[in-house]
Amino acid sequence: MYFENAEGLKTYINRLIVEPDEQLMILAGYKSADEVPEVMEFLNEKGINFFGAIYPGLLTGKNNKPHGFIVERFNPVFTSLVLPHMMRFNKDPASMKGYTALVLVDGLSPHMKALIDTLFKKMGTYVNYLGGGAGFYDMNQRPCIFDNKGIYQDVLYVCVIPEPCFSGVKHGWRKLMGPFSVDRSIDNVLISLDGDNAFEVYKEVIEAEEHITLFKEDFFAIAKDHPFGIVQEDGSIIVRDPIGLNDNYEIICVADIPVNSQVYVLKGDVDSLLSSSLEITEYCTENAPDYHFPLLFNCISRAMFLEDKFEEELANIQNKLKPIVQGALSIGEIASKRNGEIVIHNKSTVLGLIRK
Repeated sequence: MYFENAEGLKTYINRLIVEPDEQLMILAGYKSADEVPEVMEFLNEKGINFFGAIYPGLLTGKNNKPHGFIVERFNPVFTSLVLPHMMRFNKDPASMKGYTALVLVDGLSPHMKALIDTLFKKMGTYVNYLGGGAGFYDMNQRPCIFDNKGIYQDVLYVCVIPEPCFSGVKHGWRKLMGPFSVDRSIDNVLISLDGDNAFEVYKEVIEAEEHITLFKEDFFAIAKDHPFGIVQEDGSIIVRDPIGLNDNYEIICVADIPVNSQVYVLKGDVDSLLSSSLEITEYCTENAPDYHFPLLFNCISRAMFLEDKFEEELANIQNKLKPIVQGALSIGEIASKRNGEIVIHNKSTVLGLIRK
């Protein structure tokens, strides 16, 4: 349920009876970040367990809101704050087979891959992962994940609920140039392609395609239209979003690009992206539980690319679903592959229909 401000959220929560074994998930729009401490204090005073994150935007129905709060109530079987290579987990993961793991993670953390790997090593393929990277619209990293004890950066929060989820992922981007071999990368920093500086290789491709000169200062404005695509074993593509350059002119991406992987520079158009969101909704609704609520994570730079057409994408999704779609603009989208492995996507739409 969406609320415009903290007062509306608090009024609603005052009418709720939240049991000790229940937990509230709070998603906050970045323009309401200053109200998050007030909400946290209010919930702690009432003795309500909660977790949440600040996002570049909140998705509610056909609308993208930079402010406000979304709240959902769950009865989880397990919750935990996760640090890189550090997670307390005393359950048999097989006991959670078929459950849904909601994942909120710092989307701008250079340790995002380590956080995801830490989670997967504990829970494996038993649960269905669904979530998105949190952060602020200006893409400057600062604390964005919170729970009863505080607000953090470089962390992940997981909430496992005893309900199945049918989910799907689509992106709509197509190959422009490549493949290139990743000779050197460190976490989410791409350093070398085919033996050359990665930025120089990328710059050459973009300048030939767009007929411009690419500078560091306007890198993201241009790069949002041309992400990387990592080739998977089955030939499919996982998208990686280049969001900036460091002082060494190395490309900073959202999440990791593995050494020795093959990557393409991608391109897209409005029609191909809108078609992909229709495909994912049709795919999910054909297999949805009879009673469900839709949770959507849609990439922030995808929204920037679509501009005023983004609300058309949201309408395409909402029009095929009876319940109101809730979710967030994300910096990295989290979902399970068909074999159960967890994957970090970029510039993609992840839709989950969770049984109620």
